[in-house]
Amino acid sequence: MQRNQLAAGGFAALLFLGGVATGALGHRFFAPAPVIAAPDAARHRYMQEMQDRLKLTPAQVTQLETIMHETKAKTKTVRDSIHPQILEIKHEHIARIRAILTPEQIPAYEKLVAEREQRSREMDEHDRNATH
Repeated sequence: MQRNQLAAGGFAALLFLGGVATGALGHRFFAPAPVIAAPDAARHRYMQEMQDRLKLTPAQVTQLETIMHETKAKTKTVRDSIHPQILEIKHEHIARIRAILTPEQIPAYEKLVAEREQRSREMDEHDRNATH
């Protein structure tokens, strides 16, 4: 009896942790995206705050703009380098979910995934247009 209770408790803990992990991944792919100010607007606010609070000289403003530009380029490089790994994780996630669905559920799930992909592409396009 004690062994069965221990096994049931272990299974419940494993199930709970699996749910937490699925929820964390699911939140990234299925939660509504927050509305974020255009990157240029945020950059402008940051630059203005730096100028106002630190009383930057014109030369410092020019140097800060260079630093901001270089940091943005480095961030993009890192983001681009990990993109294939993120896609691999995402495809594995989708395959694992498909594996637990019934044949009747799969078309609805594929439609849901396609809609999420479309929204993601639209957000990416918006971000590219806002930064150029």
